[in-house]
Amino acid sequence: MFVGELAVVFAINVIRGKNISEYAANQSEDEIILMPETRLSKKNSKIIYSLNQPKFCPNVKWNSDATTFVDEKIIGYRRGVFFIDKNNTVYIVHKDEDKILTWYKDRFDTITISDYEDSFIYSMFVTNIGDIYISTNRQIIKWISSSNTFTKIIKWSCQAMFIDINNALYCLKTLHMKCLIVLLNYDETKVTVVVGPGQAKFPNDILSAPKGIFVDTNFDLYVADCLADRIHLFAFGQTVGKTVVGKNSKDITIELDCPTEVVLDAEKYLFISIKNGLRIIGSGPNGFRCLLGCYDWGSPSNQLHDPLDFSFDTYGNIFVLDYFNYRIQKFDILEQSCAHISSTIQATYSSILTTNHTIFSRVIFNNLDYYYEAIEIKVDHNAFYIISCNSSIDTYGHFYKNYFDPLNPSYNLIAWNVYTTYILVITTYDPKVIGPFTITISGSNKVIYERKNIQQSIQSNYLSKFTDDDATYFLLNCDYREHHFKAVQLTVNETGYYTFLLDNFYRKKAIHMYAYDFYPFIPSQNLIAESVDGCAANNKVIMTAKLIINIPYILVVTECGQLSNRTLSIKIFGTNNISIQSINTTSAIQSPYASELNNNSQKYSKNCGNSDFNYETIKVTVTTDGYYSFLKEDGLLLDYFLYENYFNPLNSLENLISVYRRNCKLRDVPEFSLILQAHATYILLVTGMDKPETETFLVMVVGPANVTLERFIDNSTYCYVGGPCNIQVKSIGLTLDDILFNEINRNMTISNQPVSIKMSATITIIMFVAGLINSICSLLTFKNKSVRNVGCGMYLFASSITSLLTISIFTVKFWFVVITQMNVSTRLSILRGGCKLIETFLKFFFYWDAWLNTCVAIERAFSVYKGIKFDKMKSKRAARWIIFILPFCIMATIIHESIYRQVFTHETKKEEYIFHRPGAPSIDFYVTNQQSWCTTSYSRSFQNYNTTILFIHLLGPFIANLCSALYIIIGSARRRANAQNRQTYKQHIQEQWKEHKQLIISPLIILFLTIPRLVISLLSGCIDVSRHPWVYLSAYFISFTPSILIFVVFVIPSSIYRKTFKESIFQLCRKQ
Repeated sequence: MFVGELAVVFAINVIRGKNISEYAANQSEDEIILMPETRLSKKNSKIIYSLNQPKFCPNVKWNSDATTFVDEKIIGYRRGVFFIDKNNTVYIVHKDEDKILTWYKDRFDTITISDYEDSFIYSMFVTNIGDIYISTNRQIIKWISSSNTFTKIIKWSCQAMFIDINNALYCLKTLHMKCLIVLLNYDETKVTVVVGPGQAKFPNDILSAPKGIFVDTNFDLYVADCLADRIHLFAFGQTVGKTVVGKNSKDITIELDCPTEVVLDAEKYLFISIKNGLRIIGSGPNGFRCLLGCYDWGSPSNQLHDPLDFSFDTYGNIFVLDYFNYRIQKFDILEQSCAHISSTIQATYSSILTTNHTIFSRVIFNNLDYYYEAIEIKVDHNAFYIISCNSSIDTYGHFYKNYFDPLNPSYNLIAWNVYTTYILVITTYDPKVIGPFTITISGSNKVIYERKNIQQSIQSNYLSKFTDDDATYFLLNCDYREHHFKAVQLTVNETGYYTFLLDNFYRKKAIHMYAYDFYPFIPSQNLIAESVDGCAANNKVIMTAKLIINIPYILVVTECGQLSNRTLSIKIFGTNNISIQSINTTSAIQSPYASELNNNSQKYSKNCGNSDFNYETIKVTVTTDGYYSFLKEDGLLLDYFLYENYFNPLNSLENLISVYRRNCKLRDVPEFSLILQAHATYILLVTGMDKPETETFLVMVVGPANVTLERFIDNSTYCYVGGPCNIQVKSIGLTLDDILFNEINRNMTISNQPVSIKMSATITIIMFVAGLINSICSLLTFKNKSVRNVGCGMYLFASSITSLLTISIFTVKFWFVVITQMNVSTRLSILRGGCKLIETFLKFFFYWDAWLNTCVAIERAFSVYKGIKFDKMKSKRAARWIIFILPFCIMATIIHESIYRQVFTHETKKEEYIFHRPGAPSIDFYVTNQQSWCTTSYSRSFQNYNTTILFIHLLGPFIANLCSALYIIIGSARRRANAQNRQTYKQHIQEQWKEHKQLIISPLIILFLTIPRLVISLLSGCIDVSRHPWVYLSAYFISFTPSILIFVVFVIPSSIYRKTFKESIFQLCRKQ
């Protein structure tokens, strides 16, 4: 570029170009060569992506517990598609795939896809101006935001799409079984193949099932190549790519297992979703680390199951498409994780790389061209440390955990952690470079450097050949044919790390290491290490493992290919020689079980559906810990599920053991394998796969020891309320809710209720009226101060009040249950309040009333014991305190009921197919019935406590009454016998019985009336009340009759109380 005197110079930013100003005739000029298709942009202009690329601090973290943004109700059960733009608007393809939902500031809007006739949507990308590109299974369509119209772009389908900063669209597609990435130019008519079989100059650049793409601001293309287990980079304008992460990378990097998406942040650090690894990882100044789903896979909020896609919002929060959990999870960024990093303490290490240093290969199997120095670093505290290197040469460093193997430099690569031996390896980016370097580690705590001398490895060799007579087995990964293998036993002479190098000789092989023994039928049993690439096409296979002396190890080499060269060459490098000996493998023990599913089998609702599936449960007992495999016959449309402790047919997800299913669909291939422990209880469930099945089946369990398989039927599951996948465990005891629940007709008036409800309502009214009369008469009697000059009168006066409250709350309880069950639309807050409070207060006043009557008996016995020394004033004072303290003591023993009582609601839903368009029905659900229970569910310890409290409050008053009555009779007889010798002691007993027999009869009556209450309180929650409802209703009503008999039991038998009652009536009549 040349400019004259009057020319205007425009500053440009050369994205791809070569500076040749040093060759210019005029050195004051800046000249450049612009290569073909070089793109120019204004210098210092802000590059705007439509997607978010936040800038993160080095130690950024995210909350490991996610919130579910949307679930299967929105995205359905197919691969979800979503996008987040710069405005934090979330675009989600609806499960019906005929509309796009847009979420912005807690509000959903809908974009309906017009003239949509395709089966499903593959991908979506939103531009800066809000236009949406949608790839279906047949074409690419575009929604124009300004006109709210759709237009068809091209009849192509893209598994993934990306739009760069120049609005050029990249399409990842599969054509004729080959993967390629094409570029649609700005006018959307010109198609350019960027990456594909025709452009690939080397086999390594041929893609293998790529899933995601990303184009940075330099127009460099990153590809998440799933089956190749790598992130492959194609620089702009280049058809020769470079693996930057994963398998076959020329740099020391981490391993990937089917990456599905790659995203770059503002500083071009890579974030990757790993499908088979079930996690999200990210890079930073200190290398790669796991970010999300790092501990296990599953459905809890801190776990993922096949994360296929993810995106950032402007705040840095991560939204993850959790495919097999049918949801999009939001992981919030932890702002406090980016707090200031203290660097007050610095530790420095200086050295010089020379030709005397050991050399190694940064890439496995390459030439030994790099000098390196290993430094052991010791830390005392968990903290974040900043590591920097100052050198005149281009240095290259990595951290390792505990051990660095120069032959396998990708082994033991780690992130920062405490209580770990760190080995920092310093080498150079270019080969055969030497020079000085200085390492500085800054942080809040002290670190210690120590140069590490890596010992030269001792080599052990083994040479053999594969033959057709070698044993065969199925590989760990599901394969459709068996492979020959050789097993050799290793004897270790010194504990340490050993590297195994296998020459493939252009024939695919894999190596696996086992401790103690190897079972070909259970290749997961005792496995401790395996080659990274499995049956890779590399000429060499490598594996590193720590081996311990005195433990026998079995090395298994598997032949994967079918070429003629069958030579087996194993090289072992380690701290000492290893003895290698060929062996025969051990056969596993098989345990069969045969049975039949038929119409008489037990039934349950599988997958929370409404269809009943036949099933059979088998108790599995093992005597030896180890790996066991479960097999089923080929062609059977049956599912096997394994549960721990017990199987609950009303909640088939409870206690379910997650297993990896091979799904090979081959005879004699295990359905699943897992570790079983002796003395544990396992239940194997056999049921239909997609529909109720009726057929014979054979279960085969293979393992290191015999397995006992026996049919097991557990009927305890009737102790639940609710329905499929929505249940509540019932504790022992029946309440009025349980008794009336199945008797009441919902949404009907009292006149349309069954006879049992009408009769119960009548009895309740009668009991309330009788209780009201009883309490009024008792109050008229004991309001007289003359009968309250001792404690008995005060107790009975208080009992007159508590009995009225008891029968009143009993009446409220009955009508509350009846009315709320008749009207299913009752507000949940009312149900919860009634459930927690009414039953608790009913028991409270019932127990209070019973203990007040007991206090009467105890005081009478005490007066007999004291005789003429009985102090009435002390009796009154004691009565006041007891009446005051007693309710607090009772409430303290039953307060747990209000905590554990809760309303449980179950909705019965019915499926309904709705056809939005021909051939594409969706399933909606509508509620056909809703039921609510007031239930209690105790732990075993609390259940024992509750039973103890029940016995104390129900049997305690009876025992105290009976003992007091007996003492009154016997004690009075003994006193009279001592004072009057004219009669015998027996005659005095008879006289006292005639005089005080009501004292014995009264507690016996109370006991008789209390026994039904005790019985129904101890009945199992599994009992079917609907068979004999009148029996349980009668028992429940009888248990409250003591509260309406105070006047009958205490006033009528006593001449003094009768006289007082008559006087009170006369006084009341005179006032009138």
